[in-house]
Amino acid sequence: MKHIFEKVWELALPYQDKRDDRGHAEVTFNYAKRLAKLEEGNKEIILPAIILHDIGWSQLPKEKRFVIFNENATKEEKLAVRYKHQDEGVMIAKKILKKVNYPLTSSHEILEIISQHDTRNGFISKSEGLVRNADKLWRFSKTGFKADVMRNGFTSEFIYEGLKKQIKLPNFLYPGIAKQIAYQELELRKEEFSNTRNLNK
Repeated sequence: MKHIFEKVWELALPYQDKRDDRGHAEVTFNYAKRLAKLEEGNKEIILPAIILHDIGWSQLPKEKRFVIFNENATKEEKLAVRYKHQDEGVMIAKKILKKVNYPLTSSHEILEIISQHDTRNGFISKSEGLVRNADKLWRFSKTGFKADVMRNGFTSEFIYEGLKKQIKLPNFLYPGIAKQIAYQELELRKEEFSNTRNLNK
């Protein structure tokens, strides 16, 4: 099965990291592998789903991809582009899964996860929850944290405090070890930006 994951990865590669988020696909994939192992999750669902979850952004014009980061955009405008990238992602993912002859039942579940990974309220399964956890943990990673700081022009302290509050929100993370990982990563980010600030004094 490992070989088929590599095929899915190669076919998805041209569609990845299209929102000034270089490394997103790789970072979230590594989190997904870690979570699947620690939580005894179904890798046959979780890994292809995380590889394919954001490929739909590649089909949106560049200005649309960044609407969700625009403070002046309405809630409806932001939601519309989230739905659009999910719909586009499902269409591309369906073709990729078919091309590698992925099992049909598993493909249906993977596509269902992708279809609402950014918009669904609550969680429909453990596999879906772990995929969405891996996606959210991107923001706590060194690469993701730095991307947020650079993209939004906020201070590291501001991003840190915002993420700390998000962890506590109901249904932000699927129950399990992801919350612990998020806190651990966040403290590493704090240590990093504190050290940098001290060096610049």
